This record gives sequence, structure tokens and C-alpha cells, in this order.
Amino acid sequence: METNHTPGPWTCYADLPSTGPNWHIVTANSRMRVLANVHIEPGNKMDAANARLITAAPDLLAVLQELRESAEYWSEYDVPCGIVERMDAALAKVYGMTANKEDK
Repeated sequence: METNHTPGPWTCYADLPSTGPNWHIVTANSRMRVLANVHIEPGNKMDAANARLITAAPDLLAVLQELRESAEYWSEYDVPCGIVERMDAALAKVYGMTANKEDK
């Protein structure tokens, strides 16, 4: 399935206004395309971690898609129970669908 999101890689950088840093999630090849703004309170490590997680989204999606495509070749004894269903549920969020097979 294809997605309509801005292709990765994405990167983030911080502006340092007097009120605290605002992190901009941008396409790696151009700071002209701002994908998200994350205001980070000074010293708030959770906000910085959120910005890094958003930045990693295209890479995480690519890995998840690759794993899901290979899942048909896995032995049921080699993987945790329910992992394929959890991958399908996560991918359904990406594609804006429900994870039920009847809905696909």
C-alpha cells in the first residue's frame, strides 16, 4: 500500500526564541518544508524525545513494512504470539484503516 506522507528522511532542529526552543521537523533535504513544530519547555526531556520519535517515523514505517512483508515466511515458533496482528494494527493507523481483515 502506498502512503501519501512526505517521504523521509526527516530531521529536526531547534530555534531558540526567548520563550524556549521550538523544534521543527523538516524534510532532510530542505528546511523549507516544515512538517511539525514541537515546543519544548526548557529541561523537558519528554518533549525532545517526542520530536526525535516524530523524526524517526519514516524510517520506522519502512522497517515495519519490510518486516510485515517477510512475516509470511516466518515459522510460528520463531516470533512472539500476536506480533503480526500488532504490526497490522500499527500499519492500519498509518493508512487510516481499521485492522480488521474484513475492512481491507
